[in-house]
Amino acid sequence: MAGADPAPPAERGALDVADRAVERITRAAVLGAPGVAPTSRTGGGVGGGLAGALGRGLPRVDVARAGSQVDVEVELASVWPRSAAQVADAVRERVREELLSLAGLTAGSVSVSVVDVVRPTAESAPRRVR
Repeated sequence: MAGADPAPPAERGALDVADRAVERITRAAVLGAPGVAPTSRTGGGVGGGLAGALGRGLPRVDVARAGSQVDVEVELASVWPRSAAQVADAVRERVREELLSLAGLTAGSVSVSVVDVVRPTAESAPRRVR
């Protein structure tokens, strides 16, 4: 069928994205936002880190779906000295964009809790040019 015009997207079939895939897309989006500490157990944070003391890693993502709408709850650690409000805004924006782009889903609400602040590591700190 080379050269034939493809059918409009709505007529080609349905897309079903598994809940686990939605969680993974969301988690990747969170980790890609500026100021989010990379995957780790937090405990060495500025504030002590309850999550690390309990042995749970951050970020944590919880999604609830209703059709093509997703409500998201995120707990994360931010990198010192980033503004928690700016990190949360960046996470919200990135999660909304990635869910729409990669899964065709709309984020109804994206709740972000910054539960720890960690010191920058060699991999998360910006490089200095000499």
